[in-house]
Amino acid sequence: MKIKRIILKNIRSYVEEEIKFPDGITLLSGDIGSGKSTILLAIDFALFGIRRGELSGPALLRNGCNEGYVNLNLELNNKDIFIKRTLKKSSLGINQNAGYLTIDDKTEELTPIELKQRIIEILNYPQESLTKKSLIYKYTIYTPQEEMKLILLGEKENRLETLRRVFNIDKYKRIRENSKIILSEIKQKKKEFLVLSSDLEETKNKLKDREIDLSKKVARINFDNDRLEETNLKLKEIKERILNFEENIKNLNNLKKDIEIINNNINSKQEIRIKNLNQLKQLIQQTTELQSLLRNKDLQDFKKKIEETEKELEDLEKQLREILNNKISLKSKKQNSEEIKNKIKNLNFCPLCLQEVSHEHKSKINSTEEEKITNLEKDLEVFIKKEEEFSIKIKELKETLGKLRNLEKDQEINKIKSKNLKEKEELVKKLSEEQKEIEKLIDENLEKKLNIEKDLELIKNIEEDYKLTKKQLEDIQQEQKNLELSIVVTKKEQEQIYSDLKSLEENIIKKEQAKQKLDYFNNLQDWFEKFFISIIELMEKKVMLKVHTDFNSLFQNWFSMLINTEDIKVRLDEEFTPLIEQNNHDIEYENLSGGEKTACALAYRLALNQVINLLVSHVNTKDIIILDEPTDGFSTEQLDKLRPVLEELNMKQIILVSHESKIETYADNIIRIQKQGHISKII
Repeated sequence: MKIKRIILKNIRSYVEEEIKFPDGITLLSGDIGSGKSTILLAIDFALFGIRRGELSGPALLRNGCNEGYVNLNLELNNKDIFIKRTLKKSSLGINQNAGYLTIDDKTEELTPIELKQRIIEILNYPQESLTKKSLIYKYTIYTPQEEMKLILLGEKENRLETLRRVFNIDKYKRIRENSKIILSEIKQKKKEFLVLSSDLEETKNKLKDREIDLSKKVARINFDNDRLEETNLKLKEIKERILNFEENIKNLNNLKKDIEIINNNINSKQEIRIKNLNQLKQLIQQTTELQSLLRNKDLQDFKKKIEETEKELEDLEKQLREILNNKISLKSKKQNSEEIKNKIKNLNFCPLCLQEVSHEHKSKINSTEEEKITNLEKDLEVFIKKEEEFSIKIKELKETLGKLRNLEKDQEINKIKSKNLKEKEELVKKLSEEQKEIEKLIDENLEKKLNIEKDLELIKNIEEDYKLTKKQLEDIQQEQKNLELSIVVTKKEQEQIYSDLKSLEENIIKKEQAKQKLDYFNNLQDWFEKFFISIIELMEKKVMLKVHTDFNSLFQNWFSMLINTEDIKVRLDEEFTPLIEQNNHDIEYENLSGGEKTACALAYRLALNQVINLLVSHVNTKDIIILDEPTDGFSTEQLDKLRPVLEELNMKQIILVSHESKIETYADNIIRIQKQGHISKII
C-alpha cells in the first residue's frame, strides 16, 4: 500500500489543506504542536473511522466548526483508491456521516461500519479487526512512540496478551478455551446419551415380552375364528329350519283364519236366519191386520167436501174483514168528533177571521158533535155483534175443515197400506226362499270347519317346536356376538401390541444410536484430552518459540545498530519483556538515558513490525511504516545511526514525524508544517 495524498477539511488545526506523499522517506517537519501528528491521526481516521476509547469525533473536528472531512488517496495493487470520511456536529454530539469509497473512478456511498468493512477487506486484515482494535495496523504502520514505551513498561500479562493477539497466537488459547467448552458440552452430551441408553437391555426384554403377547393374541384370534366359522354353520342350519317352521306356521295361521271366517259366516247366517224368522212373523201378522182393516173401510170423496168448506170459509173471512174495516172507520169518526168538541170548548177567536166565537155558536157545534157520537156508537155496536157471529162461524168451519182433511189423510194411508200389503206378501215369499238358502250355506260351512279342525289337529305342536328352535337361534347368535366381540377386542389388543412393538423398536434404535453416540463422545473426549489439547499446546509453544527467536534476534539487531556499543546488551525474556544488561549487570528500562530508552522502544517497534510482516504475510501494508518522533532524546551520534536503520528496513514508503533538523539530511521528501493563528499550513 502507498499513501499518495490526503485532504483535511476542518480537522483539528487544519482549515483546508492537501498533503502529497511521494515514494521513499518523507519527513513531516515542524515545531512541536504545529500539526504533524494531526496528519497521522487523519490517516488513521480515514482508514478505520472514529473508535471509542481510541479516536473520537471531538478530538478530530476543528473547534467552532459543524462539519469536516478527510479524503485519503491510496495506491494498492495498481488501483487508485479514494477514502472519504465526514464528521458532523449535532445536538447529539460529533458523529460520522456516510462515507465514500472510490476505486478506479467507481464511487460507493457507505455507512461508517460498511466503509470500515471494505477497507479491512482491501488491506486484507483479519475480519476481527471490524469489531476489535486493528493491532496489525497499530504495530506495523503507525504507533505513537509513547504508546510503544507504555507497552514496554506495562504489565507482563497485558503485554504478552497483546503480542499474542498481534501474532494471531491467541487463537491457540481460544482453541484451548473452546476445547474446554467443547469438552464440557461433550460431557453434558455423554450424560444425556447415558440416560437415553441406560435401560437398553430392559427395553429389549420388554420387546421380547410383547412379542410373546403378540403370538398369544394371534393364537387366540385364530381359535376364535375357527369357533366363529362353526357357529356360522350352525346358525345357517337353524335359520333354514326356522324358515320351514315359519312357512308351516303361516299355513297354520291361514287355517285358523279360515276357521274364524267360517265361524263368522255361520254366525252371520244364523243371525240373518233369526232376523228373517222374526221379520216373517211380523209380516204375516201385519198382512193379516191389513187385510182385516181394508175389508171394513169404504172409500169416500173427501176432496169435494174440503173444497166447498174452504170456499165458504173464504167468504166468511172476507165479510169479517169488511166488518173490521167499518169498525175502524166508525172509531175514527168518533175520535174526530171528540177532538172537535175539545177544540171548540177552548176556542175564543176564529183562527181564520180572528172574530170572537160566541157561546151559542160553541154550544150548537157541541150538540151537533154529541149527536154524531151517539149515532156512531150505535152503528159500532152492530158491527161488534156481527164480528162475534162471523168469528164463531169461521172457527166452526176451520174445525170442520180440519176433520175433513184428517179423514182424507186416513184414506190416503189406507191406500198406502193396501199397497204395502202386496209388498209384504211378496217379501214373505222372498224371505221364505232366502231362509232355505241360508240353511244350506250353514250346513256347508259346518262341513268345511270340521275338515279344517282335522288339519289343525295334525300340526298343533309346530308352534312349540318353533319357539324352541327360536331360542336355539338366540343362543347361537349370542355366542356369535361374543366371539366377534372377543375377536375385535383381541385385535385391538393386537394393534396395541403392534404399536408397543413399534414404539419399543424405535426406542431401541434411539437407545442404540444414543449408545453409539455415547461411545463416539467417549472417544472424542479421550481424543481431546489425550491428543488434541496437547498438540495445540505444543504448536503454540513452537510458534511462540519461533516468534520469540525471530523477535529477539531482530530486537537485538536493531538495538545494536542504534546504540553501537558493547557495554549495553538487550534480549527478550519468555514474556517478551526487554531485559537490559550493562557491563554484565541487569538494569531496569527506567534507568536508561533518554536516548537509550527511545532506541530500545524503536528497536522493539521495528522488530515487532518485521515479525508481524513475516508471520501475517497476506496483509497489504508491508511496504509502509509511519514513525512518530522516533528520535526523541537521541544524541547527534544516534541520529546519524538512524539513516542505515531506515535503509535496512527496505520500505517503499516511510513517513517520519520529527522536529529534528538533522533528519532532513537523509529524508527524500520534506513537508514543512507551520502553525499561525491556530491554523496549520503546508509551506
